[in-house]
Amino acid sequence: MTRPVCPNASPWDFPPFSPEKQRRRLLLLIAFPVLLAVLAWAVWWWYEGRLVVTTSDAYVQGNIIPVQNLTLGTLHRVLAEDTEYVRAGQVLAELQGSRARLRLRHREATLGAVVRGVRRDFARVLQLHYAEAAQEARLQKLAMDLRHYRKSLPGGAIPLLRVVNTRQNLRAARAEMAATRAAMQAAASLVSGTTVAGNPLVRRAAAALENADIRWQRRLIRAPVAGYLTRRTADPGLVVHPGENLFSIVPLGHLWVVANVRETDMAQVRPGQPVTLTSDYYGSRVCYHGVVEGLTPGAGSAFSILPPENSTGNYIHIVERVPVRISLPRRELQVHPLRPGLSMVVHIRLRPSGRSVLQPLTATPVRDYVTEIHIRELRKAEKLAAGIIRANS
Repeated sequence: MTRPVCPNASPWDFPPFSPEKQRRRLLLLIAFPVLLAVLAWAVWWWYEGRLVVTTSDAYVQGNIIPVQNLTLGTLHRVLAEDTEYVRAGQVLAELQGSRARLRLRHREATLGAVVRGVRRDFARVLQLHYAEAAQEARLQKLAMDLRHYRKSLPGGAIPLLRVVNTRQNLRAARAEMAATRAAMQAAASLVSGTTVAGNPLVRRAAAALENADIRWQRRLIRAPVAGYLTRRTADPGLVVHPGENLFSIVPLGHLWVVANVRETDMAQVRPGQPVTLTSDYYGSRVCYHGVVEGLTPGAGSAFSILPPENSTGNYIHIVERVPVRISLPRRELQVHPLRPGLSMVVHIRLRPSGRSVLQPLTATPVRDYVTEIHIRELRKAEKLAAGIIRANS
């Protein structure tokens, strides 16, 4: 059937497409962008996507340091509250310490008495030494007198009774000198090879004093490290026992992420590989740049309280997850602080290949894993004991 010719038709008018052609054109317009997107995704996956392991089963971890009571007592004051920032050594609570104070005074008096007793022992040795010298001189005089008396006895100048008495006095002097020597040995055994401060009796009394002073100092419950306070269970009037947790401190400067990666994605994960992390706390606009530090030597189920026992009953294969420790830079945490327990999205780049799984990068941060409050307690107690020894020496 021919189309009627319109006398007013323009030479540029084209015949309209048929419905079939319009449908094909629409399909091409839809398929081309889709095909282009699939091609772009394939190129991205080949050069980038297949070299990245991603998981959202990752959480921020950190040290939650308990502050424990170290001596029996009743809480007198509580000086800190949850979410408060505390410095290392800051007093968080105080125990009522009258008994500890009385015990300390008793030990101070005991140490002073022991020091004076040891001084007396040193003086006793010196006294016995001089007594021995005097007895030795008397013994020499009696021996000399006895020799003269024996020479004079035949001429009748000296009576026999004097010779007999002198002989008996000589025997008595020898016995006295032997007793003095034995007493001097006994006295010397207490002080020989030592000084007043180094004498075992003094050191034992000083150790008892230091222990009492440390217990007195520990009525003040101090923060072992700097950080933010949480989980306060201390209240005035509460009777607390040694080892009881009263506070917890979280240092936010040293945090890391534990990412639970499926075992099917673990073949190329190695320590040293770069990691990109994001958190819902800040959203995708904040990105952290970490490094794989090490792989936990076992899947999560191996460390559960009730590990699965697949040899009993039916077995269902479940893809396990392996915990991977990832570092977080301190400078990035200072700008955008995180909290332990927050969830993270982790992207581990598999290139470069990193090092062997048997060579982790994990290292102990010494400045974060040390407290000096107990060392200062001992030094203060030693200083107190040394002062009492000097005062009584």
